[in-house]
This record gives sequence, C-alpha cells and structure tokens, in this order.
Amino acid sequence: MMKFTEIRTATLDELTDELAAACWDSTQTELTDAREAVARLIEETQGLDLLSDEDDVIRAATADEAAESCHTADGWIEVDGRRCYVAS
Repeated sequence: MMKFTEIRTATLDELTDELAAACWDSTQTELTDAREAVARLIEETQGLDLLSDEDDVIRAATADEAAESCHTADGWIEVDGRRCYVAS
C-alpha cells in the first residue's frame, strides 16, 4: 500500500491503481481528487495521526484533515488555530 507521504508526488495512474487495488472508486480524472481519495483510503484503513509542529501526537486525524494535508505543498494545515500535520 502507498504511504501517506507518497501521495503528493504520485501520478494520477499510480493513485487510481492504488484505489482500484483496494476496491475503491478509481474513476477520478483529476489529480487533486485522486490524492484526496487515497488520503481518505489510508486514513480509513491504516489510521493517521494529527501531530503538532513539535511532533507531539494531538489525536487521530480525520479523513477531512488527511485530505486537506495532502493538498498542501508542505503538508501543514491549521487545526483549531494550531499548525499541524498528518502522519502515519
């Protein structure tokens, strides 16, 4: 299975292959949609953590947070006014 950190650099074909292998809808034609779907797949099947900028685990990440994080250039998102990132 693809790692969460690989989503940002994966091609559309790699992402849709990942979704198809998991029997998820793999009909995305836009790279951003495929990234989001794979992020949600990984969050649902493996679980992801929401970490602070000091690498402290805050809590489990939600699917929406995973999807948002994979769309940013550096992975950082803001949650409750706090700079965080999603990691496996």
